[in-house]
Formats: sequence, C-alpha cells, structure tokens
Amino acid sequence: MRKDTTPPNMLFDRRVVERNIRKGVVTREYYDRWLAALGDVAETAETIHAKLGEEADFDDDDLDDEED
Repeated sequence: MRKDTTPPNMLFDRRVVERNIRKGVVTREYYDRWLAALGDVAETAETIHAKLGEEADFDDDDLDDEED
C-alpha cells in the first residue's frame, strides 16, 4: 500500500494526512479505520491555562517551586 518512505508516525499527522490521501500514500478507508481504532484519552488529559499576548501573572515564589 505504501508508495513512499514517510515515517509511519507522520502518515496520519493532521497537517499532511489529506495530502497523503490525495497522493495515494494511504487510502481514506485506511485512515478512517485508524481514527476509529484510537482510544479515548480525554480522562487523562491535563488542563493548561495560558494567556496569550500578556505577561505571565506569577511571583518569584512560583519559580522556586519549579527548581525542586
């Protein structure tokens, strides 16, 4: 099925998967089966809070915690 040397972990990268399908590197059916086989890891996800374009809101004590 594979016609190129793309590393397996990059075949389904969401940034290039449509191109890989168009080029015939993988089929839409194979991609759909791969998506369906992925496990749901939502319960293990970690929430990250961030502010874009603003200075971080922390004090020097926060930095000491990271060094431990």
